[in-house]
Amino acid sequence: MKHGIFLPPFEDFASARRVAELATTAEQAGWDGLFIWDHMFAEPGMAVADPWATLAAMAMTTTRIRLGALVTPLARRRPWVLARQIATVDQLSDGRLVVGIGLGDDGWKEFSAFGEETSPHARGELLDESLEILLKLLSGNGVDHCGSRYVIDSGPMLPTPVQDPVPFWAACRWPNRKPLARAARLQGCFPIFAGSNQYPPPPPVADLAELRAELTALGAPRSLEIVVRCAMHRLRPADRGDTVKAMRDAGATWLLEGFGPGQAATEVEPYVRAGPPAG
Repeated sequence: MKHGIFLPPFEDFASARRVAELATTAEQAGWDGLFIWDHMFAEPGMAVADPWATLAAMAMTTTRIRLGALVTPLARRRPWVLARQIATVDQLSDGRLVVGIGLGDDGWKEFSAFGEETSPHARGELLDESLEILLKLLSGNGVDHCGSRYVIDSGPMLPTPVQDPVPFWAACRWPNRKPLARAARLQGCFPIFAGSNQYPPPPPVADLAELRAELTALGAPRSLEIVVRCAMHRLRPADRGDTVKAMRDAGATWLLEGFGPGQAATEVEPYVRAGPPAG
């Protein structure tokens, strides 16, 4: 089991410099990764940092931990621009980037405020076509693509990322099965469980085990990462070890400490300095 921090870069952390400093602290304290939300907006009035500029800052202050944005809604990204960002941050971090992808939603009007697609079905089509294009562009080969949304006739985009392949983790809302087929073809699955909120509790271990079994049935390798977000800091310290063990035994490979939007740095930073929970 690997342990990471999952941080909204909002309010106190709407500063790439402060998040980069937190990443240094996390690395020194023994965490395996620090991942940030990818949003245009948060609650009304909240400051928000750009995720890819923040990832670049994190890459410059760390040497070991994994980093990435969870998750980037591909429906609002031009895939060729994102391919450039991915390659640059992976080069900058010497091959430590993880790319999280998902459908996104319009809860904070992040699509509708700018006239973007609000239909989940249309965003799903954009997600799948954009993913196909991204993987081709990151290969370093020319791309000839004619799809329902994009037509591309491109030479190679260089340099390529350090990693081959760059790990992609696909989000899904459990128990919705359709996105599992997408995740099974990639390197990781980032499930959002029913009843999750800003401070999600540990998911039922039966759901985790069923998720792993269904991904295996879809052809996913045993190496596929199962990435679980959980607000461990809201549990009693005496309960954390057993919770970690239960999720690991059910198939989780990453446990991300989930902090909420606008959570104060005075609560986040001491928890990060204390290091990941044992279990």
